[in-house]
Amino acid sequence: MKHKTSVLIVNSREKTSKVRQVPTHIIVHWRKYAAFLSLLIISFILVSGFLIYQNTSRVYQERLDRANYIRSRIDLHKALTAFASIDSGMYRINSFLQDRGLEKLKMDNMGGISAEFDITNINEFADFYQKQVLGLEETLNSVPIGKPFDGKITSEYGYRRNPFTGRNTEFHGGIDFKGQVGDSIKATGCGIVTFAGYKGGYGRCVIIEHDKNLQTLYAHLWQIHVKKGDYVQSGQFIGLMGSSGRSTGSHLHYEIIYNRKRINPKKYISIDDEEEIYG
Repeated sequence: MKHKTSVLIVNSREKTSKVRQVPTHIIVHWRKYAAFLSLLIISFILVSGFLIYQNTSRVYQERLDRANYIRSRIDLHKALTAFASIDSGMYRINSFLQDRGLEKLKMDNMGGISAEFDITNINEFADFYQKQVLGLEETLNSVPIGKPFDGKITSEYGYRRNPFTGRNTEFHGGIDFKGQVGDSIKATGCGIVTFAGYKGGYGRCVIIEHDKNLQTLYAHLWQIHVKKGDYVQSGQFIGLMGSSGRSTGSHLHYEIIYNRKRINPKKYISIDDEEEIYG
C-alpha cells in the first residue's frame, strides 16, 4: 500500500480550506525529482541546440560551397567590363536616336530572368548582349536614319504637280526640306562619298554610299564641304543648303537609293515597325 500525505491548502481570500493528498515519496524525495526534471529540460535544450547548429552549419557550408563554385566559374572583371560596355553602348545609341529626332530605346522591362538561368553563365550572358548592342550600334551608324536637316517637309516622295508649270504631274524621287540658304546639312549615316559636285538638275550634290546597295543623295546645295573618296560619319556636316540646279527656292532635296532604285526616304526618317527597312 502506497503512503499518502494530506496537504492542507489555505486560501486567505476564502474562509474554507482544501485538503489534497500527495504521495509521501514525492514529498520526501522532491529534490531528486526536481533535479531530474531540470536535467531533462537542460538535456532537451542542449540536444535541440545541437541539432539546430548542425543543420545551420550544413546549410551554411552548402551556401559557402556554392558561392565558391560560382566565384570560380565567373570572371567578375570581365562581367563588369561587359555590362559597362552595354551601358555606354545604350547611351550612345539613345544619343544617336535623340539627335535625329527619334524615340529612345526603353529598357524598363526586359522580361526578367527565367527560372532555368544559371548565374554561372553570367559571362556568356553579358558577352551576348554586349555583341547585340555593338551590332545594333554599327547598324544604326551604317544605315541612313533620321533627317539630314531639321526643317519642314514641303514635298513628299511620289507623284506631284509640276512645281514650275503648275500643270501636269511628275514623279518626285525624294523628299524636300524647306530652309534658308546656308543652313547646315548632315549625313544620315556613315559611308564613303562617291560623288561631290554639280549634277544637272540636282545642282550641287553629294552622294554617299553606305554599302554596295544603299546610297543617299543631297541636292541643290549652295556649298559642298566634302570630296569624293571621303569617309563621313553619321551626323557629319557635309554642306550648306542652297537652290542650285532645277529649283524653285532654297531647300534640300534628299533621296535614298536602294539597288539603284529610289525609295521613299520617309521609311528611314521615322522608324515604323510595320514598314520595311532595307540595308
